[in-house]
Amino acid sequence: MVDKTCHFKANTRYNSISIETDYEYSTLRTANDDLQSRINRKYPERLALDNLIYLSGILLFIPPPKDICLLGTGAGCLIHFFRHHYPDSHITAIDIDAELLEIMQEHMALPTADDHLTYIIDDAAHYLKNNQQQFDLILLDLFLGDQSPDWLLQKDSMQQLFSMLKNQGGVGYNLLIDSEKEFTYYYKCLRKVFQQQTLCLPVKNLDNILTFAFRQPAPARNMSKNLEKAMVLSSQLDLNYMEILSEIYSTNPTGSGVI
Repeated sequence: MVDKTCHFKANTRYNSISIETDYEYSTLRTANDDLQSRINRKYPERLALDNLIYLSGILLFIPPPKDICLLGTGAGCLIHFFRHHYPDSHITAIDIDAELLEIMQEHMALPTADDHLTYIIDDAAHYLKNNQQQFDLILLDLFLGDQSPDWLLQKDSMQQLFSMLKNQGGVGYNLLIDSEKEFTYYYKCLRKVFQQQTLCLPVKNLDNILTFAFRQPAPARNMSKNLEKAMVLSSQLDLNYMEILSEIYSTNPTGSGVI
């Protein structure tokens, strides 16, 4: 087993981080040693964390995305993933910490901006309030310490996200919420804003809860069609979407909206 080596430590205006590197992975951690991101050094397009693998399960229910918005950049795991598998798409990545992005580009191979990738340095809540662009896919991977920020769980931000989606678009939340009461309130609001077109998905062996919400109902599909889509995506993206779909069916009652 290769010992982890602290490759780099840094303090920015918004973050205190460390980067650990071994033969296979570079791992980004917060000052409290919380795991934030992990990149496969040889194959950065391979998602290395289960919460992000499961978050990509939203692709089971939308067409291949052309315009993608990532709220929260981290080490760029999702950027690598989408640039590799959807090379013609355009990614807009929102992050408040310009210093951290520079560190990630230097130490964790975060891609630089180009015709298919735009970085916007902004507070995510401010961006939501002022954005006029629409997207096929929005993914939220934002945390304040070890919890999701309160504003992200409020009805106003859900309505802003709804307005940012194209007709067949979807939004995926990667959440950490300790309070069951708080999550219940959040999910009730989400279902109201998105007219019941939602899914909920826990992540095995992690505290994360994922939720998906869609602008409008997808074309009617029975379980066999969803299984077919899962097999296709598993082959295309080299991830186990059959397992993800099974978890979705285990967690969400059939007839509750999307399935």
